[in-house]
Amino acid sequence: MQSVIDRLDGVTTLLLCGSCARTDELCGRLLAEGGAAGRTVLWVSFGQSPSECLDDTVAADADRAVLAVGTTPAGERDDDVTVEVISTPSDLAALGIKLSQFIAETDGELTVCFDSLTELLGHVAVETAYEFLHTVTRQCYLADARAHFHLDPAAHDAQAVASITSLCDARVDLDSTPPVRVRNDR
Repeated sequence: MQSVIDRLDGVTTLLLCGSCARTDELCGRLLAEGGAAGRTVLWVSFGQSPSECLDDTVAADADRAVLAVGTTPAGERDDDVTVEVISTPSDLAALGIKLSQFIAETDGELTVCFDSLTELLGHVAVETAYEFLHTVTRQCYLADARAHFHLDPAAHDAQAVASITSLCDARVDLDSTPPVRVRNDR
């Protein structure tokens, strides 16, 4: 039987769980694996400081970057991590531009963690987020980037979760059976 990590290789993934430690561990493994494989690691973070994002997750010698949304990295400086700030969480145009530029300018392969869609949905309507994420997932696909997105299903209705899930190739819910569902699984 394939491991969870193996089943998620090369697919856009939705990780479902609030503050589940097992989901955080899986996210860390996905990011660490990307960094270890020589991939650039990008963390799109709503509300966390850049130093909180990649500490102890990705090897310091990996190319690392953070798009910090709604936070200001006061006094933080890490020469090994590229940090871009989008101060307004509802400004998806600014976030989209920064993300597109980063994807286009990345040499080699890319692993993206989008943490969290729950926070994003606190600032924009589901329909707006869907349109934005449709573009993001398409860009990731075209760049052959590996991407995963965090969503707390308890914070949203079933229709919102289904809408966002439809954008991803795989859905991971470690509290359900089976925990991993990949599109076109037989």
